Amino acid sequence: MTTTRPGRPAVATPVAVAARAAAAAVLALVVTFALDHGDPAGFGLAALGGYLLLQAVVLAVCTTGLAWTRAGRILVLVRAAVSLVGGVIALAGLGSGIGLLRPLEALVFLAVGVLEIVGGLRRSERAELSGDAVVVGGLQALVGVLLIVLNEDALLATGVLGAWGAIVAVYLGISAANLRRRKGRA
Repeated sequence: MTTTRPGRPAVATPVAVAARAAAAAVLALVVTFALDHGDPAGFGLAALGGYLLLQAVVLAVCTTGLAWTRAGRILVLVRAAVSLVGGVIALAGLGSGIGLLRPLEALVFLAVGVLEIVGGLRRSERAELSGDAVVVGGLQALVGVLLIVLNEDALLATGVLGAWGAIVAVYLGISAANLRRRKGRA
């Protein structure tokens, strides 16, 4: 489904949205079904780091399927860069505990969420993805704010991460299916 016409995505939009849903689903499944939660902060950092690296790859590969304009693509790539840096910091600091997990998760989720909201509110971007960007970005920013105001608990921070992944996976999965169905009718 790759196209070379100017102004059209190189990666089909339903595929790009489904890839984002799959990354969030992997996060939710890992957090939910991991057997060893002996060190919740270490596990949370590993899950966060792995997800952020996966998200960075998905965003970088699917940039043209998520944004039409140059400014929109730059915002997607900035989200990918923030995710990459956050993922590397999380994995490098595995032994740091809740002192790193909560502020890192809050900061990265808040930054990426706000960037996604801004991308979604841009009028020149893909109308069919604007609502998704505002909802998913809003949820991500909300997680960041909650982690700032809630008590310092590694299990809570990791649980919020998994819950966010599950909600976003379902939401983006439905969005990808709807986009695919609309493309089939066109």
